[in-house]
Amino acid sequence: MISFEQCRDFAGLAQNEIVLGSTPSAMHDSLLSSYILNLQRGPAAVRRMMVADIRSSLDLGALKQASDLLIVLRRFLSHHPEARLVPFRIIHQS
Repeated sequence: MISFEQCRDFAGLAQNEIVLGSTPSAMHDSLLSSYILNLQRGPAAVRRMMVADIRSSLDLGALKQASDLLIVLRRFLSHHPEARLVPFRIIHQS
């Protein structure tokens, strides 16, 4: 399982968008399954949907929901590495 910091980086979330506090449960598996139904759109599209849902929850002040969605996103990115953003690295030439 990837860390929450890796999840943040792989999803393009900001530090203040990481809300902890939920304990993984069967409910998270069910929620993940509902997102997986959209996998035909591509793994990156599913990641974008999850990130949008986290941000919407934060905008509404629904911190528990945002925390639950973060757990689901973390599981998704752990099992679908092809959905991860690849961090852009600048290479300095000497």
